[in-house]
Amino acid sequence: MGIFDKFFGSKKPYSPLEETNPLAKHLEDIREPLEDLANQAKDSLEVVPASDVTYVFIGKPPSQFGIAWLKDGDVFNLKKLADQKKLSASKIAKTSEELSKAYKRSKEAKRFSTKVGPCSCIVTSSETLGKDVDNIIRSVSI
Repeated sequence: MGIFDKFFGSKKPYSPLEETNPLAKHLEDIREPLEDLANQAKDSLEVVPASDVTYVFIGKPPSQFGIAWLKDGDVFNLKKLADQKKLSASKIAKTSEELSKAYKRSKEAKRFSTKVGPCSCIVTSSETLGKDVDNIIRSVSI
């Protein structure tokens, strides 16, 4: 059955994010920029709260994905950061590979499903993944 899931795009069902979960409060605090991102991305979103920033995997991690982050009501992404810091293609590829590895390490993390505006998304409750992504992004931001 698993092979057909890949062909037909079946997604793993996750428990709905309950309103009483602290992650729901976090999403409510960033709802406006997150909805804007969801409307622009037009792809699957996986939200990963971190200490002072929220990371969003866009697409199908760990293989085909982009990354964005929300901080102080603003949306940032790796492409803009690469342009700003004049990162080489190899540095961007290495960063994406590191993000993919971090995501794979979090495969056992608790995940929930929720709606962001009209879009369904996944919320990952993993302090470790949040810290790993934070360290990776900060390492290329310097």
